[in-house]
Amino acid sequence: MRGRLRILRTAFADRCGRVKMKKLRGLSEREVEDISRQIADSFYDYRYNEADRGLLKYIHDREAMYTYIGAIVRAAYKSGLLYATSDRREGYLILSGEGVGSIGVVDGIKMIFAEKKALGGWGKLKDFVSACFSNGGSIETRMKKAKRKFIRIEVLVVRPEFQRQGYMRKMLESVCALADKKHLPIILDTDDMDKSQRYRHLGMKLDRMRDCGEKFHMYDLIRECRTAV
Repeated sequence: MRGRLRILRTAFADRCGRVKMKKLRGLSEREVEDISRQIADSFYDYRYNEADRGLLKYIHDREAMYTYIGAIVRAAYKSGLLYATSDRREGYLILSGEGVGSIGVVDGIKMIFAEKKALGGWGKLKDFVSACFSNGGSIETRMKKAKRKFIRIEVLVVRPEFQRQGYMRKMLESVCALADKKHLPIILDTDDMDKSQRYRHLGMKLDRMRDCGEKFHMYDLIRECRTAV
């Protein structure tokens, strides 16, 4: 990758101090594009279980996946929500929620237009969003309705060459440490049963499995704060 990566030193570490998730700053357009493609490839190449097609039900080629994921990554980066494990970038994390931040309005609008392009038009975007929020609504919607604050994991990806080395656990533990410090629960949703089981193995609890259409399910997960207020 070209250019010099500058990373904020105000990072957050997991409870064992082994991984410091660092907020990415000062990246070139090329670097953001490279990260977007790495994350998009991870999603596109993922092998779903037999019951789920997940995102691939709606996004049918690699370039469309890059358009979709790239929009999310660029918006997250510009809003200060994109983290990496280290200078080696073994994995990437996008967070939102209380005390973490949210996507800016302008970047959010750009993201929606890019997602529309990736999915094939406004009608298909509407179908996708309706499916994602069907059968009881997302866990984020339900938490907001209950007026509960939270930290949400938007994206957690370990690059293929670093998988099966414990990075998923370390990254999740770093978010747990941050959430416990802020006395907040962690929420996330995923589109695959196997992914859901991995998160449950690492301490998340399945809040609800939502049937959102043929071979499309959303698995809502939560981890409650483990420190006293």
